Amino acid sequence: MTTINCSSNCIHQVDGKCTLDIVSKNSASVKSNCIFFEEKVFKKSQKKVI
Repeated sequence: MTTINCSSNCIHQVDGKCTLDIVSKNSASVKSNCIFFEEKVFKKSQKKVI
């Protein structure tokens, strides 16, 4: 098992760690150097915690 530190606004990031378990899909994101980065989008009812 590998631990990957992450501070990106990604749906896979929880408490500073990447929680992606299965590497099967990659994104074409240019916002990050991680090919599996998927930006976390908050709904209006959710509060963004920084």
